[in-house]
Amino acid sequence: MKINFEHLGNIKQGSVTLNEFTLLCGKNNSGKTYVMYSLYGLLEKEFDIRFDFVKDIINDLKKNSTHTLSINDILESKIHEMTSHIEEHFKEYMPRLFGVTDDEFSNTEIRLNFDNEDLRRRAIKKASNQTVSLGKKTDWILLSEKKADSDKIHLTLNSNTDIPDRLLQTFISNELVNIAFSCLSQDSFLLPAERAGLNLFFKELSSTRNLLLQHAQKDKVDPMELLKDILDSRYADPVQDYIQFLNKIGRSRKEKSIYYIYAQYIQKKVLNGKYKTDEQGNVFFLPYRSNNKKLPLHFGSSTVKTLFGLVFYLEHLAEKGDYLMIDEPELSLHPDNQRQIARVLAQLVNAGLKVVVSTHSDYFIRELNNLIMLKKDFPAAKGLQSKYAYNDNELLESNQVSAYLFDDKKITPMILDEDEGIIAETFDKVINDLNKSSNEIYYAMQDAKE
Repeated sequence: MKINFEHLGNIKQGSVTLNEFTLLCGKNNSGKTYVMYSLYGLLEKEFDIRFDFVKDIINDLKKNSTHTLSINDILESKIHEMTSHIEEHFKEYMPRLFGVTDDEFSNTEIRLNFDNEDLRRRAIKKASNQTVSLGKKTDWILLSEKKADSDKIHLTLNSNTDIPDRLLQTFISNELVNIAFSCLSQDSFLLPAERAGLNLFFKELSSTRNLLLQHAQKDKVDPMELLKDILDSRYADPVQDYIQFLNKIGRSRKEKSIYYIYAQYIQKKVLNGKYKTDEQGNVFFLPYRSNNKKLPLHFGSSTVKTLFGLVFYLEHLAEKGDYLMIDEPELSLHPDNQRQIARVLAQLVNAGLKVVVSTHSDYFIRELNNLIMLKKDFPAAKGLQSKYAYNDNELLESNQVSAYLFDDKKITPMILDEDEGIIAETFDKVINDLNKSSNEIYYAMQDAKE
């Protein structure tokens, strides 16, 4: 899937094609977070989708109680209508996604480009069984069934129940997106750049709003006016979703993800300790060197505060096929730990997660390049891999990775050399300039001494 952006924030134009490992690189205020949040909003798909052609399907369902759809027919005859509808309604959703006023994105254009054959292949392969029900799941109103490796979607309506057409239209439209546009129907988890502060104060943020409403009722303040003020000052959806994730950790801690071993890797290799959570959602850190003495999270280092969300997600919630999105994974990390995080993210890609990161870190990019170069078949590869303790499961094929430079109000694909990896000229220029100035200053001092 290729996403074209025009007039998004300070980005005039550019496009991003999501890969297994997608990197967004560039200076501060170049638009990386705008794109990161937009990708998250598209994948999470929290905006309204109701295709007009579904109305005819509903009419037939009400007459016959069943209707069968052909994936091939839909993708052949309705793909442009469906794509335009998704683009239009996503644009309407963007002010809410970013937590800004409605006119902020009046000039923004986002266009989606799909490989139709890839869509068809994915859709045929996918299996789905969904119901609309009121109360118990067994009391279903509408059933949608699609078997793997089948072209057909079978819809069955329980004629004994009266259900609004609008609800049927929403359900069927979303089910068509989930099947026919499966690349837009992936669960996503985004770690925002504000995560260290949110990890510390998420309870206070939630409780403060509740207290405001309680005081409004007590002091006879119009709660609707106060609620309007709260909504007007709302967070962007990715930040709000992250706060909700933190508020659920007391319950989520009982679940176990297939990716928990990667959480252990981070705790061992980077943190030298482990996190503990209780039923109330309190977070503690147990450094290995202190005989497992529990420390409240706010006593931990900046690295401990920053990495909690990533570790908890991997330990309890991550599922194969998810998109893991991280705004600046290098935050608060020593260069050696930046390299370790690059390696564990590569491991996750090879284990079935899809990763999108924005980064300013030369260390991060160079470590990824090591992983790409060591994947090549050359005589000294195995020896170097052993010498520098690289594991097979963290090496990357160059075609797994895409990188984009955000500069001069444009998004430009970065060169991905098969031998060298990502050509990161944006970092190389800064490093060369720094080396040049440092050398000139040093030798001028030496000349003065002589």
